[in-house]
Amino acid sequence: MKKGATPELNQKWWSKNKAKTLKKTGLGDALKSYEVAIDLMDDPRALKSLSDVKKKVAGAFGLCKKKEKFYSDTIAALKKYPGIIQKEETRLAKKIKELTKGGGAAAPPKQKVGKDVVIWKRDIASEVKKIFSPDWLKDWKGTIVQLKLNDDILDVLEKEEDYATPAFMVEDAQDACKKTVTAIAKIAANIHKKGSGHDTFPKLAKQEIKSLEAEIKKIPQARWNKFVARKKQYKDYKIKSGFDVALGTLGTIGSGLAIAAAVPTGGATLALGIVGGIRSVTALTQTCYDLAIEAEKVEKGLKKDLEDLKKSYLKVDGEAKKSAGAKEVAKSTMSSLLNAYPPFVASLPKCDKNYTLWDNKAAGLEVNGRKLTKAFIQLFKKVDAFEKEMKTAKSKEAGKLLDKVKKLRVQLTKSFDKAATMNGRVKTADKNMPAIKKLLDALKDKNADYAKIFDKVFPVVVNLALAGANAGIGFTDAKTAMDTASTALGLGNDLLSEVKSQIE
Repeated sequence: MKKGATPELNQKWWSKNKAKTLKKTGLGDALKSYEVAIDLMDDPRALKSLSDVKKKVAGAFGLCKKKEKFYSDTIAALKKYPGIIQKEETRLAKKIKELTKGGGAAAPPKQKVGKDVVIWKRDIASEVKKIFSPDWLKDWKGTIVQLKLNDDILDVLEKEEDYATPAFMVEDAQDACKKTVTAIAKIAANIHKKGSGHDTFPKLAKQEIKSLEAEIKKIPQARWNKFVARKKQYKDYKIKSGFDVALGTLGTIGSGLAIAAAVPTGGATLALGIVGGIRSVTALTQTCYDLAIEAEKVEKGLKKDLEDLKKSYLKVDGEAKKSAGAKEVAKSTMSSLLNAYPPFVASLPKCDKNYTLWDNKAAGLEVNGRKLTKAFIQLFKKVDAFEKEMKTAKSKEAGKLLDKVKKLRVQLTKSFDKAATMNGRVKTADKNMPAIKKLLDALKDKNADYAKIFDKVFPVVVNLALAGANAGIGFTDAKTAMDTASTALGLGNDLLSEVKSQIE
């Protein structure tokens, strides 16, 4: 570490500057937890994370003191951490106090309920036909469902830089929609199997969509309540959400396009902004893609090390039973045998190391995934502005531009959906992996019941977190998100070229 270095509250700084020979202190992990909390704008969680950072700083300081002359520069930097942490704790505590009741937070202006804005839209018929599409269902032009929210609420979220809340609303609506689509597809399949009752399908489908309406209408309020729990000054604001169902011939999903004229000169700047936005989205997707590759590599290593642990156990258990001529081996005997068996002794620390590394990769993906969601929302706003500009122009070239914008929006919607799927996989993995940590802790226990752990707990936990169909980070999802983002970039460049050719 450089002499006189000033420490920073981030894992990257500590990893880069700490003494390379210093044993693991846990400080990097604690700093990462703090970073994630800050990125999620979860101030109470960030404040709590700083308490852990202080403990880890103290632990690192203690390790360095054992070789004070060797780690003198690191010790000097660690001594500066308490002051930096105290300053951040004061800032966070003040912010939290301002946002709690009676904390002196500035009252927001009186709410003026704004117009409805579509924040999510799906073609149920199209989605159902992806699952089941017999000939008699092909003429079903289906139903477009959409969730609306008053724009003043969206303005508040934007003002507070909370791009996660509307993204979660979209994710919740999409999850509910998937269940409805599956149910309708099952109804169609049953009718097809019986060979009768085709005339009952519209009514049955409508019932399912009515249930979807009831579920989706609750989503905005539930998410808004969580926002208000952190931003109490908006407690008097009211959500005016709506769920619309449009029957008949369907348009492009999520486009909301009207027949407009070609772009006037000012549209070139907007088109350039769209391309810049797509480049930002693509760059962030690339970051997530790279992290997913690294995470999958770590997951595979962890899975192999865990399997090596079980092989070691089975080998030692088999030899012990054979030697003793017994059906079972005492826990204390098995513990001493395994702790003297080199492959087992070597694999357990590797598992611990890979678990920690995985946790770091998952945290990085979570942070960048939220940044990606924010970038998408900003990009869609630019596309909306471009379309609005088109409506003010009168040109014979409108058709070409409309076709290109339609294709671009459809691709961007696909890319956003794939990114949401990727982020969803991270959340699932994040939820499942603590089971691995619990398993590793159990294996390190002096009185571990290895027979129970390996025969009963091990198969369930490993399959849940690493071997099942929905286990792990999901590198394939990240690759698909990367591919769709790259395609969108090509369409964006094509749109820009067309705009430039029309105004030159």
